[in-house]
Amino acid sequence: KKPIRQSELYEAIQVTFGMSGEAPEASELVTRHTIRERKRRLKILLVEDNLVNQTLAVRLLEKRGYSVSVSNNGKQAFQALGQDSFDLILMDVEMPEMNGFETTRIIREKEKTSGGHIPIIAMTAHAMDGDRERCLNAGMDAYISKPVSSEELFSMIEKYAGGVAQDTGSETKEPIDSAKLMERMGGDKELLSELVALFLEESPKLFSEIRDAVINNQPEILKTVAHTLKGSVGNFAAPEAADAALRLENIGKSGKMTEGPEALAALERELQRVQTRLAQLVEDGA
Repeated sequence: KKPIRQSELYEAIQVTFGMSGEAPEASELVTRHTIRERKRRLKILLVEDNLVNQTLAVRLLEKRGYSVSVSNNGKQAFQALGQDSFDLILMDVEMPEMNGFETTRIIREKEKTSGGHIPIIAMTAHAMDGDRERCLNAGMDAYISKPVSSEELFSMIEKYAGGVAQDTGSETKEPIDSAKLMERMGGDKELLSELVALFLEESPKLFSEIRDAVINNQPEILKTVAHTLKGSVGNFAAPEAADAALRLENIGKSGKMTEGPEALAALERELQRVQTRLAQLVEDGA
């Protein structure tokens, strides 16, 4: 097959996905390496009460490319888990109100009814005999000692979370219907790879426009851009993300912009799930 220039591919996909506007200037080439990097952008919940430790951990994790949310104690961690899904938890063992062991036990009890298993890595200041057994008995997957080595931390995260998202909530549908997607691609894996590369470049721009429209109270822009993104994710057989975009499109139509922030957060979650799954499909050769 002759090579396809990205500008030509983008013009073709505009028709397929109903996207409007001029083709963008040439951007950084998306290779399997950059797709792999995107795939590794895991969502991590850091449960740590010490501000210095928080700052250090967040800086290291974000520099690595991870998305990080911080909870100061176990109770805040439960709130975070109720509002969002995470790929891995870094859990300080010694915290006020509710320590890491107790917090982990409760999370594991909830998982017995909700399903799933989110990896939990304990962070302890005392590397003592029996620590490993105590962590494992509480339901933790592993532990590392403070002060934390960045390479040891990254290695542990990759080992237990990899690039596959876990879900701490109730039963959740797969973000993409893989069989339907490949049917739409005519079984062409090379085409899928090209379209995914384009989508991973363009979808963050569309989301940024949607976010700005919500923040700046611009219902007409919100309606238009959300409609565009809805078509894109819909053609990738991603119904949950399409529904999230449709909700924002309808908010733009109705002008009820007070509902925008909540709908925006839902779209962001679904879009991240779609992007991760698409990158994984390409990496695995669909």
